[in-house]
Amino acid sequence: MEMQELKTLLSELVQIRSDGQNEAAVCDRIEACFTGLPVEVRRYSHGPGRDSMVITLPGRDRSRALCLVGHLDTVPVPDAPLWQRDPFGGAFDGAYLHGRGAVDMKGGAAAMVAAALAFLREGVLPPLDLRLCFTADEETSGMGVCLLRDEGAFAGAVAAVICEPTGLRPGSCEKGCLWLEVEALGLSSHGSRPELGVNAIDGVTAFAAGLRAALDSGETHPLLGRTTVSLTTLSGGVKTNVIPDTASATLDIRTLPGLKSDDVLARADQVVRALEAQRPGLKFSLRVQNDRPSVAADPDSPFALAVGEALAACGLPGGEKGLYFYTDASQFIPQTGLSFVILGPGDDALCHKRDERIPLEEVAAAADCYRALIASL
Repeated sequence: MEMQELKTLLSELVQIRSDGQNEAAVCDRIEACFTGLPVEVRRYSHGPGRDSMVITLPGRDRSRALCLVGHLDTVPVPDAPLWQRDPFGGAFDGAYLHGRGAVDMKGGAAAMVAAALAFLREGVLPPLDLRLCFTADEETSGMGVCLLRDEGAFAGAVAAVICEPTGLRPGSCEKGCLWLEVEALGLSSHGSRPELGVNAIDGVTAFAAGLRAALDSGETHPLLGRTTVSLTTLSGGVKTNVIPDTASATLDIRTLPGLKSDDVLARADQVVRALEAQRPGLKFSLRVQNDRPSVAADPDSPFALAVGEALAACGLPGGEKGLYFYTDASQFIPQTGLSFVILGPGDDALCHKRDERIPLEEVAAAADCYRALIASL
């Protein structure tokens, strides 16, 4: 794919607003790239305007497949007037393509398309089937990748490339994520007599501190740092001079490989029991809002070595990377056991941020790297 064609494709993908809606329109634009070409297209509907899609390029060995995986939704833009450029304008400044989703991750999606088209336009069959798996709803519940998983989109695959932004460094692991809602019920009293009440806000903050301590094993992962517990929302109280009898909060818990959600919840229950025993009249309830396991690849697997060779062949430095955020990998790697790498264009520090932008040259380099990897398998 020529640079001008790649720029046009990525610009048009960014111009399609798909912030929790309208992934079907993005699928339409991508599918149009393959009109008249020998590919198999399957669409999966999640409701009006919300589609996932798998485009399969048949290879010489149809018993094997490599899956390239990318999501088509973006986060919203609540601060559009503060952007330097229209977040849905898809503007190009000669080096960077600007707009919401340019990095996360329509740049990766465009690179997936370009890699497949390189084989098709040259009339070269890849050594194995190439499946382009485009998913809806990664930024929320992951219903797109879950449906593809359940419908067998990853069956027969030898490995998967999750094309999220890594600056073209191979991501071998990502943190798990557990969002936990905690509600506390206490007893109100006059603000001048706190000893006559049971402060629910104090209870919630004590729970957060207790769980943070309970999960602090002292372990530091070389690529992912430490398990973290962040109190991210807090509500409670009706008036300054009233001890609050109800409070609620959410905790964003990011876990290292090896720490399972069941272990986190067991320790949360221990913290609850201890606080309820220490503070008579205080009661807690817990609810899981989101649960994504951590995933880690074998850095010495044949696939990991093939990724390193493809990067080297394309003149890219490599250097293993860990991802602090979760990707679609968390929704199908634990179930399938596939070898995988997280590898894509763009600086992940710009994900979800104002003035998101991606170097077009890096998108092109990603396409070349994917093509080299596919050809080597």
